[in-house]
Amino acid sequence: MTTSSSHSRVRFSTFLYIFGAAMWASLGCSVNLVERAHAAESGGSELDLKTERVVVFKDGYALILKRGVAVTDENGEIYTNEVPDAAVLGSFWATPKEGRMTALIASRVEEKKAEEKEVSCTETIEILKANLGKTCSVQLPDESLLSGVIQEVLTQETNAPMTDAVRAAYESPLSSRLSSVRPISAQPPSTSSSQSVSTITGTHFVLRTVTGDVLLSANEIRRLTVDEMVTKLTRTVTSTKQTKRLTFHFAEAGKRRELLIAYFRPGLRWIPTYRINLGENTKKEKIADIAMQAELLNEAEDLIETPIDIVVGVPNFRFRSIPSPLILEQTLRNALQQAAPQIMGQFRNDMSNALFSQRAGEFRRNTPQPANQPESTNVQLPAELTTAAAQELFVYSLNKLTLRKGERAAVPVFTTQAPYRNVYTWNVHVKRNDIATAPSGSGVQSPLVLSKNEVWRQIELTNTTDVPWTTGAAMIMQGNQPLAQELLTYTSPKAICRVPVTVAIDIRGNFAEQETGRQLKAMTWNSHYYAKIDQRATIALHNHKPEAVNMEVTLRFGGRADEVSHDGKVTLMPYRADDWERYRGDPAVNNSSTVFWRVALKPDETFQPTVDYHFYTRH
Repeated sequence: MTTSSSHSRVRFSTFLYIFGAAMWASLGCSVNLVERAHAAESGGSELDLKTERVVVFKDGYALILKRGVAVTDENGEIYTNEVPDAAVLGSFWATPKEGRMTALIASRVEEKKAEEKEVSCTETIEILKANLGKTCSVQLPDESLLSGVIQEVLTQETNAPMTDAVRAAYESPLSSRLSSVRPISAQPPSTSSSQSVSTITGTHFVLRTVTGDVLLSANEIRRLTVDEMVTKLTRTVTSTKQTKRLTFHFAEAGKRRELLIAYFRPGLRWIPTYRINLGENTKKEKIADIAMQAELLNEAEDLIETPIDIVVGVPNFRFRSIPSPLILEQTLRNALQQAAPQIMGQFRNDMSNALFSQRAGEFRRNTPQPANQPESTNVQLPAELTTAAAQELFVYSLNKLTLRKGERAAVPVFTTQAPYRNVYTWNVHVKRNDIATAPSGSGVQSPLVLSKNEVWRQIELTNTTDVPWTTGAAMIMQGNQPLAQELLTYTSPKAICRVPVTVAIDIRGNFAEQETGRQLKAMTWNSHYYAKIDQRATIALHNHKPEAVNMEVTLRFGGRADEVSHDGKVTLMPYRADDWERYRGDPAVNNSSTVFWRVALKPDETFQPTVDYHFYTRH
């Protein structure tokens, strides 16, 4: 079931609850006694943190909100070992629900744990050590035999780092295999650990015989006989773990404290994608079914049943590349940049709302709509989804989602219908060689032989909803037939956007021009003579389609338009370098002209406007 979207225009201060807390009620004295008793019984002051909400931006950064409860110990402290591996400078804030927090300390805590394990002996000296005090028979290199009691083994005990080979000897085959498997969702730990194992080194032992104590080298033993020989030796494995810890100091001991922790970090991103299905209803009004989904990439930390907000727009965080000192890291770790460099590299290009470059055929307009424009259409959102506006940012609130580190997800955001119309556009750009004075259009050698079809079909969509469409990749379909994939650009409510579809093969365009006059030494500028060249440009556009089409033609050239037919609209601009090749003159002597026509072209009809213009060339 789908419902209409609910959203409201609110101030960006709605986000600021992240960094501050309201005045919450304090607890009574009777509760304080219970809290102190609970603290004494549990002996623990560790925060039980849970991710409460995540606000994800399109640039690969996210705001993480966590909430936890603990009882302060006798020093008025609570702590957490869940320290993020990345957070931006100035964005890490801890806000208590009640009570006054006096300090937040970031530190590393070292813990050591010793464990004894029996392992098989691999050296003769180890066998001797394991059978200390037992009676044995020793065969020496000269084939002689000595019998006696292993009185003493002369060894020193040292600690050596635990290697993979040594670790395998301490673990069962199954546990060894399991320990080598690292789940893809495992978070980078806020701890660093190392292990060492006790070893013995030595070469000699004392054998007590009936004639006295004999000092022997373990290397001299050719055969050792011991009744019920022990082949295992107990060793001590010492584990040292350094854990990052955040300690929160409060004024009072034995108090229950609820803490909200918020930080801005890299590693989470959402990418909007659209599916536009073109259709036509019985009233002959063209209607497009539009569905938007958010593709989420998580390289930050596990999110378990967490509400997620996705934001249209990019916040201004000046110190986004500088790590907060509270995370105890030298550099700001951006796992998403490493995991998906191709996707992250596209942010500053296609997917940014802030950086949209007009391309040939792309169009946006925010003009008031006519009175007969369709009324606002309700976006069909899932029941759990809501939207809200916050100054220049717009927020879609999704329902709870489990997304572990390393996972990706696609979440439907909304479905709606929008009226559309087909518009056919042709952009002709004449680029002139200042030496040969022979024009060329649209990338071919001469506009006189311009035969390449440059007419594009576009769909013009009207956003009749109350929510904006953010910039994203759009798959355009006609039923089950794919037509194109293009970029749908940011479109405010009630605004219009255009999406290029494909080259129109049934509409052919040709361009030609001829010189109509030449006046040498028509101008002197900076001690140089300039000739005035008069030109006439002719455009021929023929509609081979069986129905009428809406055409828009744009002609741009270096020079000044003098006379334009068919009510073309002229825009004069200063000299533009990309109108010329090997330009030898002064930029001050030539303009750049753009002529625009809009026409409804009937079937089998030809549109043939002309433009008279002139330009100056140095001679």
